[in-house]
Amino acid sequence: MTIDKDTSCNTNSNVYLPYFDIDMHYKKYKNRRQQGQVKLEWTIKHAMRFGFVSAIVCAEVWQTNRAKTLEFLNKLVGMGLLQAAKTIRAADGRIYVLTYAGAQYARELTQIDFPFRSTSEPIHQVNQNSIMHDSILSLVLAIGIQNSNSEGTPNPLWKAYLTELEFKRLFPSNDVKNVDALVLLNNNEVAAIEIEHSFKRKQQHEQSILKFKSALLDEQKLYDKVFLIVASIKIQQDTQRFYKQLLNEMPTRYDKKTKQPLLREAEAEILNEKIVIRTKFINLIDEKFY
Repeated sequence: MTIDKDTSCNTNSNVYLPYFDIDMHYKKYKNRRQQGQVKLEWTIKHAMRFGFVSAIVCAEVWQTNRAKTLEFLNKLVGMGLLQAAKTIRAADGRIYVLTYAGAQYARELTQIDFPFRSTSEPIHQVNQNSIMHDSILSLVLAIGIQNSNSEGTPNPLWKAYLTELEFKRLFPSNDVKNVDALVLLNNNEVAAIEIEHSFKRKQQHEQSILKFKSALLDEQKLYDKVFLIVASIKIQQDTQRFYKQLLNEMPTRYDKKTKQPLLREAEAEILNEKIVIRTKFINLIDEKFY
């Protein structure tokens, strides 16, 4: 899949193009050998982009049972492309990371030179504190591309994505706040994805709103809208309540340093329109991870 070079003229999305140009749609073939090759390439690219791959996510995307999924992943371990890492941080007790040979293959497949650090213990290649969060994120991004309607006709929510790891490489400066991911929508707008899988204090949501304001409205515009992906109805209700309160309150509160309102009324209105809470994945996240 090649993305048009004029994706979204009002963001700096040309910076994202090498990542948006990586085809992450998992295609089905009747030929077993062809299917096996597609599965291998998808797995290697996925592990490169998130730092690891989860059998839970693979099984959902490939539509295979757990035994068949593990059999294939362990075959890639045997080929020297992946290493298995057991961890209580993963919902099913394990993840798979790239080997040096796997990383080289990922570079060939994507034409992107990404940093790879080999470690004595495979689990040390990843941030163990974020395994659950990153597994949920990788499922959401993958299923968004694979999405189809009730008749089975492809109906993707987005056509490409850029992960948090990749975003940090593009914007290493502390001046730019991280996002969980960016997605390229079907209308060529760029949306930020934030996974909300735990309850947050009001102050944390306020910081997020200021981050989104900067990225959406400042001169260096990073994306066109924000999708908050909530992991439960209760988190959805909590998030909605805080956002409603804050977008009403912040124009009446002043920054002590600048003596300016935290948000102007017009900015609050734009943010209210551009920050969207998505509930589509609640049941899937609950079923697979909790």
